[in-house]
Amino acid sequence: MKTEDLIDALAAGIEPVRPARLDPALLAWAGGAAAVAVILLLGARSDLTQALQAPTPWLKAIYTAALAQTAIWLATRLGRPGLDPRPALFALLAVVGIAVAWGGIETVLTPPGQRMAGWLGQTWDICGRNIVLVSAFAAPLVFLSARRLAPTRPTTAGLALGLATGGIAATADGLLHCGEATAAFVATWYTLGVAAAGLIGAAVGRFALRW
Repeated sequence: MKTEDLIDALAAGIEPVRPARLDPALLAWAGGAAAVAVILLLGARSDLTQALQAPTPWLKAIYTAALAQTAIWLATRLGRPGLDPRPALFALLAVVGIAVAWGGIETVLTPPGQRMAGWLGQTWDICGRNIVLVSAFAAPLVFLSARRLAPTRPTTAGLALGLATGGIAATADGLLHCGEATAAFVATWYTLGVAAAGLIGAAVGRFALRW
């Protein structure tokens, strides 16, 4: 058999393989786990039905869900050797930048005597802790969703997965439990909580994502 015939025979019937990505079913389960953790550990807010009719919880959710989505994109690109992760990284930073700018504008427009109260709210000291706590329940599913990926930088990929986990947890917390409403609060304390989850993810990913 000629070499060309052998190559043709080996290539016969081969179909393109879909690029590896995070498992969407496991990510959906991670969202469910975060919601259950919020209800069991933190408790749903007493005015939940009424609160969800206002735009504020959904605006918070848009921000935190965007953090989760761009972090998932970043983790996916980091898990495909040879792909440039910078587009996803820039998107993630842009989401944070928009939130910070929004919070800054709101603060400037707030009367000086009310600015500190709007920035700190009543739960600034436990907001990040709550996000990290809820993240612990979603993280195993988020990391399992990345089992098909092959990151060459496991620490950085773990950071991205941790940020995704934090974004999922913050979305559940913001919709179901946290009643803080100012953009300055969300841009600061929600972001720091998600960042803390990301750092934990980086430490875990250093070992869990090695191959």
